[in-house]
This record gives sequence, structure tokens and C-alpha cells, in this order.
Amino acid sequence: MSLIFYDDSPIFGGHEVMCLAGLSALLETYSAPVIFYATAANTTLCDRLSMLGQKHPHLVVRHVPWNSSKFESLRNLLKPSRARGLLEMFREDTASLVVAVQGNIEHSSLSLKACRIAKIKCLSYIPVPHSNHVMGAKLGACRDVFSSPIFKWPDVYVTISEEMERLLRERGAVAPVQIVYNGIDIDRFEGGDKEGARRDLKLPLDKILLGLVGRIEFRQKQQHLLVDAVSADPELKDKCHLVFAGEGPDSENLANLLNEKGVSHTIFEWCDTAPLYKALDALVIPSRYEGLPLVMLESLSSETTVFGSDRDGMRDILPESRRFRADDTFALSEALRAWIQVGCPKPEEYLVQRVRKEMSLEQFGRSFTEAILSEFKK
Repeated sequence: MSLIFYDDSPIFGGHEVMCLAGLSALLETYSAPVIFYATAANTTLCDRLSMLGQKHPHLVVRHVPWNSSKFESLRNLLKPSRARGLLEMFREDTASLVVAVQGNIEHSSLSLKACRIAKIKCLSYIPVPHSNHVMGAKLGACRDVFSSPIFKWPDVYVTISEEMERLLRERGAVAPVQIVYNGIDIDRFEGGDKEGARRDLKLPLDKILLGLVGRIEFRQKQQHLLVDAVSADPELKDKCHLVFAGEGPDSENLANLLNEKGVSHTIFEWCDTAPLYKALDALVIPSRYEGLPLVMLESLSSETTVFGSDRDGMRDILPESRRFRADDTFALSEALRAWIQVGCPKPEEYLVQRVRKEMSLEQFGRSFTEAILSEFKK
């Protein structure tokens, strides 16, 4: 009987990064063949799997010619032959457990349907169970109607935080849920010389540096919320310098907004984030939705304060004083101003140590391996 992973998302994102890290740890301790079905459209994933297979010859990679779409739940309904074709492939590989790698509930849902028909045990590894409507997707409410039944298909879930488990239940999930926190390289992300890091990155030495790291996309990441919060408060505007690291569809809009509001800023299309976290006084995550952001864990491990929207993984990790009402520029301004008034303290030591002990890559690998193999052996 075979252990199978399945990922038909055409996009290589943070969830694929974590899955590969977990798979690598699993392959170190599990010596029987592991089969990974990946869409040929995701060339980065296929390349990474090929490299992993060179190190672990018992990893077998199968490329499939299709990939999931924005209306995958509707395709599952209208084209039942797709699932029947996949289940025959699973049967040929004598699948005992299929791990569906799902960025959201529609990604890789074809494998869940195939398993449901064939009565093969399936596990959903999912970081973002939010509704399409909440995520601001086109025709989101309509897509949610068709995707809602999928939450009842898996036999077990693995997700990344307590808040994500709550959202799974809210969306209708009835299967058992295991929590495996994301992990980071704690040897790379640690505290250090703040002034030296600022000099190296050519950042101001006399300003409070507030950073936002990630894809520049206003719909989810909401960089504009930080700009508006700082520009609307004379004290913040005078004392703070904003640092953005990343690029995306709203890069030009962000630059224009910063110039229009007259906010002191630096934008890095790319930079090594390890020294950047050391240079910052605080990282800000004003996102509309997140899973368990790696940037939050990396920043805290680097002994840099984090502010985040009062939702998702930020609610699980950050203390109340470092959270603010989502989509509320005034609430963000208030939180930042209160922190500045008490001297811009670093994060509490217990929080830094929790991240470094419970959310290291090593701990993630152990937890991921245990979660998968415990279900495979049942």
C-alpha cells in the first residue's frame, strides 16, 4: 500500500515550500516508496521534487497534464470523468493514503473527490480555509456555494494554527483536525546589530523603521493601510520611515501612494530578509487574511516586534497589544502610537522563545512526519 501526495496548483507558493520541507523530513525517516503527483504546469514544484528525488530515490514523482482552476469545484461537478480517471491512477499505485496539498479548499480537490469515490483515505493539508468571498475573489460568494461540500470530503485535516482549525469548523469540516505549525530557520533568523544592519541596507538611523514584507497586493496584504495609518497621524509621519520588501501587481500604486502622502519610505524589490528584520523596529501585517505568516515567525525569532490584524495566525500568536482591528487605519495608528510612547519595546522574551522552540524547521519536520505517518499507519 502506497503513501501518495497530490498537488495540482499551478502556482508555487509558501504552502508548497512548507510541504517540501515536511516531505524532506518524512523521507529521512520513512524508507518505503512515496509517490508525489504534481501538475506539469508548476515547473518550480516539479524542479524541486526532482532535486529531492535525487537525494531520496524512494520518492517517485508523477507529472499530471492538468491543473486546478478558479472554478475547480464547479469542474468537479460538471466533469465527473476527471475524478474517475485519477482514481484509476491511485488504484494502480495501490494508494492507502492520499495527502492533498491544498492552498485553499479548491486546490487539489480533484484528488479528494477521487478518493471519496474509491473509498481511499484522504488527508487535506491546508493553510487557508477562508471563503472566497472573504478573500475578495471574483464571484467569491458564488464559488463558495459550490465549494462548501468539499469541506466534508477529507477523512482528516492537517492545518497550521488553532484559528485555522476554528475556520475549518466554521466552513463545515467534520473530520478530525491536527495542527502542525509552520517552521522557520531559527539559525538564520536571530537578533543582531540593528545599527549595522541599517547601515548595510542604507536605511535611516534616526527614524523608527516599520516594515512590511511580502507580495505587494492591496487586496490581501493591504500595504495601503499602513501608508494611510502613518500619513494620517502627524507624530507617526514625522517619526517613522516605512520599508517595503517585495513586488507584485500593486507595486506602482504603492510607490505613487507613498509619494502622494509624503511618507518617508524605502522599497526593496528584493532583499535578504534576515538583515532586514534586524534593521526594523517593527514588522506590520495589516492583511485581510493570512494563514500563519512565515514573516511573523521570522521577525519574532529575530527579536523584532510584530503588529498584525486581529485575525488568523496573528490572533493565535501575537499578544492583544500588538493586534489591531482589521481594515481599520485608525486602530493601526493607535497601536503604533501607544508602542512608540513606551519606547518601542522589543517583543516579550516568552514570545521569542515560543517561536524558536515550537516553530523551528526541525520541529515542523518532526510534527509533519508524525501527523502524516500516524494517519498512514492507522
